[in-house]
Amino acid sequence: MKIKSVFFIICSLLFSTVFAQNDPAIIPKPKSVKLAGGNVSVQDIATIVIPKKNAEIKKLALDYAKVLGLGKYTFSEQEKPAFAKSKSLVFQILLQENKAEYYTLTVTKNGILVSANDPKGFFYALQSLTQLLESNQANEKFLPFVVIEDEPVFGYRGMHLDVARHFFSTDVVKQYLDLMSRYKMNYFHWHLTDDQGWRIEIKKFPKLTEVGAYRKGTQLGHAHDAKGQKGQEDYGSYYTQEEIKEIIQYAKERHIEIIPEIEMPGHSSAALAAYPEFGCTGGPYHVESNWGVFKDVFCTKDTSIWFLKEVLTEVCDLFPGKYIHIGGDEVPKERWKACPRCQTIVKRQGLKNHDELQSYFIEQIGIHLFNQGKKLIGWDEILEGGLAANATVMSWRGTQGGIESAKQRHDVIMCPGSHCYFDHYQSESIKEPLAIGGYTNLEKVYAFQPVPEVLSKEEKKYILGAQGNLWTEYIPNANHLFYMAYPRAIALAEVLWTASSELNYKGFTERLNSHMLWFKKNKIEISNAYLDLGYITKSNPNGVEFHFIKPPIDGRILIETEKPEEGIVQEYAEADSFLLNQNVDFGAWFQLQDKTLGRALRLNFQNHLAAGKNIQLKYNPSIKYPGSGAQCLINGFSAPTHKFGGSEWIGLEGDDLHATIDLGAEKEFQTITIQFYQANDSWIYAPEELKIYTSKDGEKFDEIYDYKLPLSAMKIISPEIKLNQKTKSRYLRIVAKNHGMIDETLPGAGHKAWLFVGEIKLE
Repeated sequence: MKIKSVFFIICSLLFSTVFAQNDPAIIPKPKSVKLAGGNVSVQDIATIVIPKKNAEIKKLALDYAKVLGLGKYTFSEQEKPAFAKSKSLVFQILLQENKAEYYTLTVTKNGILVSANDPKGFFYALQSLTQLLESNQANEKFLPFVVIEDEPVFGYRGMHLDVARHFFSTDVVKQYLDLMSRYKMNYFHWHLTDDQGWRIEIKKFPKLTEVGAYRKGTQLGHAHDAKGQKGQEDYGSYYTQEEIKEIIQYAKERHIEIIPEIEMPGHSSAALAAYPEFGCTGGPYHVESNWGVFKDVFCTKDTSIWFLKEVLTEVCDLFPGKYIHIGGDEVPKERWKACPRCQTIVKRQGLKNHDELQSYFIEQIGIHLFNQGKKLIGWDEILEGGLAANATVMSWRGTQGGIESAKQRHDVIMCPGSHCYFDHYQSESIKEPLAIGGYTNLEKVYAFQPVPEVLSKEEKKYILGAQGNLWTEYIPNANHLFYMAYPRAIALAEVLWTASSELNYKGFTERLNSHMLWFKKNKIEISNAYLDLGYITKSNPNGVEFHFIKPPIDGRILIETEKPEEGIVQEYAEADSFLLNQNVDFGAWFQLQDKTLGRALRLNFQNHLAAGKNIQLKYNPSIKYPGSGAQCLINGFSAPTHKFGGSEWIGLEGDDLHATIDLGAEKEFQTITIQFYQANDSWIYAPEELKIYTSKDGEKFDEIYDYKLPLSAMKIISPEIKLNQKTKSRYLRIVAKNHGMIDETLPGAGHKAWLFVGEIKLE
C-alpha cells in the first residue's frame, strides 16, 4: 500500500515569500523603524557633511561612501552639520545623548542623516544602512524613506572562538570579527590555551610556544568511535605578539573588545609540557592529542602562581581591554590531593577542602589582575569554594551558576550549553558535518532568555549579556567554522540587541532569508538547517499520530510516496495529522516559493505493539535533552545512531529510566528491544542494570526479567530481550539503572552520569 492511501490528505498550500514593506531586512531588528512612501537614489548624493576636526567620523564617512558606491562627491566640515543644497550624507553628533551605542538613521528626499554621540553609534548605523541597501534586491542603489532609532538591550554581546584545539589563521580570525561586527556583536572571547595547544607568544617563557604549541597527531572522530585513531601529522602553530597586536587593532576598528583566555589551573597540559616544574608531579607531560579532561593541572604552590602571574602580566600589557579570562573550569583535584606542596598550602591558608584550594588559587590570580587594572572572568566552576572578589562569572553549565553569582552581586555573562554552544549539531539530518554532540537548532538559540525570571529587579542588573561559544575539537577548518557559527550567531545577536517584546522567530527567519543571499554572494557557506522539517508524534489507540512541524516561513511541504524511484511527489496539507499503523518509509521537504529546498527528512516507521500507546516517566528528562517528550520512546522511529540529542533521544542526568507503558489492552509479546547511547567521553554511560515488569491492572507489577548490561565502549547498545515464552500483559514497566556518580577513573569523574534512551520496541 502506498503512503498516500495510508494517511494523505491533499489540498493546496502555497505561501508567498515576499517580505513585508514595513519590515526591512535589518538584523538585529532595530528598536524603531518608521517607513514612509518613496525613496532616494544613493547615486544622487553629491555631498558628505561631517563635524569639524573629527578624524574618526571622517574615516567612517569614507567607509559609508564606499558602501553607497558614491562616485564624485564633495566633503564639507561644519560646526553644525546639516543638509546641503544637493542631496547629502550628513553626520550629526548628539550632545544630549549619553549612550555610546545609540544612533538614529534618517533617509529623506534630501539624503541620509546619521546621528549619534559616539563612534560606536555611527559604526552601528553604518551596519544598518548596509543591510538596508542589500535588502532592496531589485535595485541596491535606492533607499526607502525611513527613520530608524536604535540601541541595544545588553551591553555584552559576545562570540567565543577556541583556537587551541584547532588553529585558525589571522585572516580567518579577521573574517570572524567582520561577521561579528556586521551583526553588532562587541566582545570576542579568544580561547588561546588548552591541553592541546598554547597559541600565544610569551617572550619571558619561549618554550610555551616552542614546545606547547605543537602536538603529536590529532584525535579523529569521537573517542567512542575511533579510540586510538589519530592523524599522524604533527599539528600546531601560534600567534606572535605582533600578529596579536594586528588583530587587536582590527577588532578595535570594528568596536570589538577582545577578551583573551589563558586556562588555569586545569586544561594546562600544553603549558606543563613546556615547563613541567609547575605541575604537581614534575612530569613528564606532553601536549595532548586527544580531547577531554586530564588529571595533570597546575600545582597550587607559590612558584606556579608566580609563573602564571608573569604570563598574565605580558597578556595584560598586550590586550588593552578590561577583561582577562582565566578559565577555572573542569579541574580534577586528584593531583592536588596527593601533592605534599598543595597540602602545605591547604594547612598554611587554613582551607577546609580542595574546592577552597581552587578558590585560593583563583583569588591570587584575581588580585594580580586587579593590580594590573583588569577584571577577572572565569567559567562558573570558580564559584566552588567561594567566589573571588570582583570576579565576573561566565555561566556555561546551565544558568544556575549565573543565578548564584547575580545573587552574590557579581557580574554575569550567560552562555549555557543548552542554547549557546554552537559546536552542537544544528540539524537532525544525517548529512550534518561531525559535531561534538547535542542538538541546538536556530529556533532554540532565538528562544534564549539571558535574564532568569527568578532574579529580583536589582539582581537582574548583574546579567551583562551573553555569548555564543564555539569549541573546535571537531572543527578543523574555516569552512566548517563558519558553517557551525552561522546563522546561530545571527540569532543570538538579535536576542542580545532587540527588546524581548519585539522578538519574533517568523519575522526573524523572513529577514534572515535575505541575508542568506549575501552569504551566498560572498561564498561563505553557512547552515540552512532552519529550513529543515520537524515532526511530533502523539499517542493514538489505532497507531501513531504524526504531525509535521514546518519552519515558520511561508512555503510548502512536499512528500514522496513509498516508491521514490517513481518520482511521485505530492504536496502535503497542514491538516490535523495523519495516522501511521504499518511499516513504511517516506521522505519530505520544505520548499520556499523561489523553489529553494530544505534538506530531505527521511523517515522509517516500524510499527510494533507499543507504538502510539501511552507512556509515563517517573523521572523527567533533563531540560537540556528532552527529546520530543516521553512519547518519542514508543513512536516507531529509531533514534539516530550518529549522534545523541534531537527529537528521538531523551537524556537523564543522574536519574534512572523508569517508564510505564499502557498497551490499552492485554497484548502478547516475546521480544523487547531498547536503544541506549554510550559515549563515555561525553559522560554518557549505559545503564548498569535493566529490569522488566508486567502488570494486568497497573497497580501490582511482577518482575519478569533482570538484565546486567556490560560496561561497553560501543556507541549504541540495543539489548534485545527475548523472553523464554510469550507473555501477555496490559502494562509494561522498564527500569534502567543510571550509572550514577562517575568514578574517578572514568571521563566525567565526580559528575552525574547521563543515561540516553531511544526507541523501546515491543514485539
